[in-house]
Amino acid sequence: MNTSEFFDFLFENAKHNSIIIMDLEGRILRANKAFANAFGYINIEGENFNLLFTAEDKKLNKPAKELEKVKSKGSANDDNYLVTKDRQPVWVSGESVLVKTSNEENYIVKVIQDIHAQKQLERFLVESSEFLESIFDSIKDRALLILDTMMRILKVNTAFIEMFELNEPVKEESRLTDIDHVFWNNEEIRKEIRNFIVTNKQPAEKRFLLETKAGDKKYVSLQQKLLHMEPTLERKILIMIKEAGEEQLL
Repeated sequence: MNTSEFFDFLFENAKHNSIIIMDLEGRILRANKAFANAFGYINIEGENFNLLFTAEDKKLNKPAKELEKVKSKGSANDDNYLVTKDRQPVWVSGESVLVKTSNEENYIVKVIQDIHAQKQLERFLVESSEFLESIFDSIKDRALLILDTMMRILKVNTAFIEMFELNEPVKEESRLTDIDHVFWNNEEIRKEIRNFIVTNKQPAEKRFLLETKAGDKKYVSLQQKLLHMEPTLERKILIMIKEAGEEQLL
């Protein structure tokens, strides 16, 4: 099988990658079956490939820029929406390559991979993350602190800032001892957290004395929970601190 026959075989038999062949002006000369199945265009030969772009991308002159880059650099990669025959946007990853034939004719081969489902999943994860973050920060009755297994701070909620009377946000990946409050200099508290990270055994709820900057004293309870964060299932530790109720302070 020579190179031409090999390409024709791939062109005709590709099921997951749409392939179109264009001239240097972007006029479509051939489109494979995978393209027709994915985008619904049956007789697209002779049309300019810019009809595949959204109106917004046309205003940004993306089709012409892609052709210019292919002709000057030899190839161009892009992740963007292309539209189907019924004008539905589909998120794709594409690569356009300049091809020179043996008789010195130049063509552009564009390979298109439909990654719409992947894009939707990414968007869902981002939106879910934003949703969870809004819930995290909306909890007012207890201070929340998330640590990694190296006891580096990943996130605190607003109630944490207020409980420990912090004037500045807690920097990500800072240490507990970096928090500007004497409470976190207590070695017993840090030992409690280290033991939980190592053993993953929830100890009985313990109470610790918290003194405000004004000198007032109150007891708070500290609870810990192991989190397995998607999508890597990386281990995080959620620490919840809340006032423990009225106690007689000596």
